[in-house]
Amino acid sequence: MHPFDYYKPKDFDEAFAMLTQPGKKVIPLAGSTDIIPMVRDERWLPDAVVDIKGLPGLRDIKLVDSGPLCCAGQTAQCLYIGAAARMNEIAHSELVQQYASVLAQAAQEVGHEQVRNRATLGGNMGTASPAGDTLSALLVLEADVLVKGKDEERCIPALKFFLGPRKTALQPGEIILGVQVPPLPEGTLGRYLRISRRKGADLAIVGLSVMAIPAEGGYQWRIGLGAVAPTPIRVPEAETILATGHDEATVEKAIQATLAAARPIDDIRATAAYRREMVVQLTRRALQDIIAQIP
Repeated sequence: MHPFDYYKPKDFDEAFAMLTQPGKKVIPLAGSTDIIPMVRDERWLPDAVVDIKGLPGLRDIKLVDSGPLCCAGQTAQCLYIGAAARMNEIAHSELVQQYASVLAQAAQEVGHEQVRNRATLGGNMGTASPAGDTLSALLVLEADVLVKGKDEERCIPALKFFLGPRKTALQPGEIILGVQVPPLPEGTLGRYLRISRRKGADLAIVGLSVMAIPAEGGYQWRIGLGAVAPTPIRVPEAETILATGHDEATVEKAIQATLAAARPIDDIRATAAYRREMVVQLTRRALQDIIAQIP
């Protein structure tokens, strides 16, 4: 394995001094489920890693007031989830289940039990694999990503955070502090579905997040896809179709619009043709599940 230095800072000032060492490639570490295999396979060659999971607030899951950066203008409290919160903590959190159920479902699908005890939300986001389970959930929740650098904090909508495979809007020396999820009206329904070669141990071949949000005269819909494009994507065309109703013919039109948005490729886990078929099947199943719950 490629050798590297390990640092565990006591506070943010020390962390950023370590992360911005001149002439060195330094990577933040939280759960380590991505760093270890990447370094072992020499796909990442860091000079040092900085263990950030002990920094203040990074493992919090709580309700917070909206601020000037994230969730600005909200009249109700937002859900904050720290970047170092582990997948099992997210999956079993009563707050997440209540305020962002689709994210709790997605976190429950990450790896197997041992992985979920280590893997973190920030790691899933920072690695930015198109197959990351939590990413499409963050898109449909319209979450804000709070990031911090040496001199400032900034907020990036999740829709603008993922730029390509393993590429994000983070600048050198910045770390993810966490995400804030805007409040959703009572009666919001969510579903996350995925398919993989082996349950629990493999990345998603296709991941799908769907939400139905009560609105005047019906429901507002949000659909997000993972593993079928260079980044997780929203499907506004299908969302617009579903806003007109959820009878069988309308649902089929929405399914076809979701399929049209997918741009899958052949890879070691599946062919593009298989992924397209799974987009159809998962979208139909998720929509049927949610529609069955609508009063």
